[in-house]
Amino acid sequence: MFDYTARRLALQLAIGTLSLLASGVQRTNGQSMGELFSYPESELSGKVSVQASVPLEQCRSLCSSRSGCLGFDFSSSNGASVCKFFEKVDSAHNSPEHTAGTRTLVAGYPPPSNPPLQPLPPLSQTNPSAPEASDVSGRKVSYQEIPGDRRPIGWVYINVCSGAPVNASALRKSVNDFVFEALRLIPGRIERFDRSKAPQCTGMPKAIGYVSANAEKWRVVAALKEMEPLLRSLGIGALADGKLSTRDADDYRIEIWLSHQ
Repeated sequence: MFDYTARRLALQLAIGTLSLLASGVQRTNGQSMGELFSYPESELSGKVSVQASVPLEQCRSLCSSRSGCLGFDFSSSNGASVCKFFEKVDSAHNSPEHTAGTRTLVAGYPPPSNPPLQPLPPLSQTNPSAPEASDVSGRKVSYQEIPGDRRPIGWVYINVCSGAPVNASALRKSVNDFVFEALRLIPGRIERFDRSKAPQCTGMPKAIGYVSANAEKWRVVAALKEMEPLLRSLGIGALADGKLSTRDADDYRIEIWLSHQ
């Protein structure tokens, strides 16, 4: 379980990712998610998105698991730890008191301690986002099992009412990037609705949690609570009182209605 500081930092990073995506800024390809180039005795220069006091390994882990974090640097003095997360990395310089990690190689700086095995392809030939997985059933997409992960699967469906001025793709990516504790939430395909024909589009923007009769309701309640900062930033309320039909294959589902006028 994350401690309070780490959980708050994770939420700040997820919201930062949503803001970046909503503004059209995309991540430059380099190391894959979960990996960072390591720069010991180095301090970064660039745009800092979040600063917190967490240990080095937690600092590295939180940055590597968030696509909106393009680099971090860490220092410790007199028992006080300083962890900085960067949404833009401009350069680096030698500093024995610091440890840094980046998503991409730092131009004009000595190579990292874990250089790439082969040259990175030119940026013009890379695709900043992986192609969407093949459709499994209706709005669902395929996904890979995570060994040792005991969280039940929950599906998130984002429904966009015509004319809603919200970047649904950015919201979908933020939900996908965030690591929820109670459920492993997987966003399905986005679906768009005619505002004049869908009754749900006449109400306020909302996220509704659904559970099957045999599922544990507390999990979807907890997941909505964890998602709350992402939803609140878009003016979306959350409610967990839905029940899934016995004919439904899902145990957990969250439907987000973007009915913004």
